[in-house]
Amino acid sequence: MATERMPDEVLEAFEAIGRGTTAGDLESETLEFKSARGGARRTRMALAEAAACLANGHGGAVVLGIDDDQSGAAAFSGTDLDDLEARRHIFETVTPGLTVSVTVHRHHEARLLVVHVPAGATVHGVAGRVTRRIGRSCLPLAPDEIAALHSERQGIDPSEARSGRTVDDLDPAAMELARGELRRLGGDRRRWADLPDDELCSAMGLASSDGELYAAGEQMFCTTGDEIIVYQHRLSAGSPTDATERIAMPLLPAFGRVLELVAARNPFEALLLPNGQQLQMHRYPPGSIREAVANALVHRRLDVAEPARIEHFDDSLSVISMGPFVSGVTEHNILSTTSRPRNRLLARAFRALGLIEELGTGVARMYRSMLSLGKPPPAFSGTVESVRVQFDGGPAGAEFASFVAQLEDAQRDDVESLLVLRRLCESGTVAPTQMAPVFQRPEGEAARAMARMALEARPLIEPSRGRPNGASTRYRLTPETERSLGSAARRSGRDRNEIERAVVAHVNRHGRIANQVVRNLFGVGTPRASAILRELVDGGVLERITDAPRGPGVAYGPGPRFDT
Repeated sequence: MATERMPDEVLEAFEAIGRGTTAGDLESETLEFKSARGGARRTRMALAEAAACLANGHGGAVVLGIDDDQSGAAAFSGTDLDDLEARRHIFETVTPGLTVSVTVHRHHEARLLVVHVPAGATVHGVAGRVTRRIGRSCLPLAPDEIAALHSERQGIDPSEARSGRTVDDLDPAAMELARGELRRLGGDRRRWADLPDDELCSAMGLASSDGELYAAGEQMFCTTGDEIIVYQHRLSAGSPTDATERIAMPLLPAFGRVLELVAARNPFEALLLPNGQQLQMHRYPPGSIREAVANALVHRRLDVAEPARIEHFDDSLSVISMGPFVSGVTEHNILSTTSRPRNRLLARAFRALGLIEELGTGVARMYRSMLSLGKPPPAFSGTVESVRVQFDGGPAGAEFASFVAQLEDAQRDDVESLLVLRRLCESGTVAPTQMAPVFQRPEGEAARAMARMALEARPLIEPSRGRPNGASTRYRLTPETERSLGSAARRSGRDRNEIERAVVAHVNRHGRIANQVVRNLFGVGTPRASAILRELVDGGVLERITDAPRGPGVAYGPGPRFDT
């Protein structure tokens, strides 16, 4: 019997099912539940198909013996399937053979099999059918998608392929743009600007010794006839289009052109800081948009003729790149994981020209630019066909932006500090367990990061309950930080202990409390009342006692720490 450690996601899902959550609602890109209904043969085949699907994605776990349309103890239906038989069948049925480990686990007196699936080193299929896990679904891959995934898994760089074109096909205007970018840089790269075209391409690694361009060189400096980017602007999603441009020029001038189109419709407000410096608060921070567009062009699938798209509204802006997330990257780890460019040579060319930062820093820069203005961080989402990053076009938070602009460089540039500040401006306290998924890091690392923030020479946060460096420690803004943030910190005007005592007293008398009652008790709006209740639930003082998903039907009663 395998003894592999049970993934935290699986254990947390078991607990949530026990509390009443339907099992199917807990499935994810790395977790799938299967029941043993339909006989042993059908069950074994379902396991093999699910394992191959996860292996073609990011790996994960398949749990056999759970009905995904049930909750509570009824969901744990169990299975009699032998663990060694399941492991052997998966290896023999999946092509090429897939080695998994299988753990027998007992929960609510039900015998479960947990199949631990690694991310595949190649592409796996069952009976000639290849699927990949995207969100909660196993989606079939078309032949070209299978080929692209295979190349990615084998470490093949599509941008290093020979293009069949030579330096004689270079676009003069694109080459001059490259020289202009190089002249703005220092060191050896600035001297590249004076090289002839063929030597410049060789210096950037974009041409072979015999003068043939690689695919990255063709993309950067040659007209291919294909549309590279389509830009569209509307006032809102329901408004008619007032500007559209289909850009079919080489990649380098196309990149500059689309940034010009966004800049022409990206207003800003000027904020005068106490030190006399003026801060331009754009609706969409130019640094964020530059990184997002560059990433869309560098990471897209080169074998797909569909162009990247910019959907520019007044209240949101989306950048869509063709091709799924590269292996190992999801919307849940894109901030913290190591960068894995799909087209490595093309990415190096963009970095050589100073168009993108070093690998692994672009997403952090997008976060930093948005958060510094008091805006939500960018939202990433992916399908089997594309990746989207969306920016909020709402108003900037002037007081928050002013406060951040006056911080020391180390604090101003720390994305995790900005994420904590933003969260604490919305709710009174927060624990590392809540910030871990926001940081996209394990709870232990989040706890250490927040303890470090509280121990800085001029800390922004301080413990409000528990000892620093504990996962359950709760933190709040320091009094100095709260004063400096002004109205950006949504304070209720009451001491937190006073709020807690008043809520506990009400629940002692009436047995329950709801958002409307909190609003009446403290004279606050719905968002602040929700934040108060969320903080007390997170601290174990309260827990939800109704099934209503939202609205006036949601009520709270005593939680596990109510009496303490």
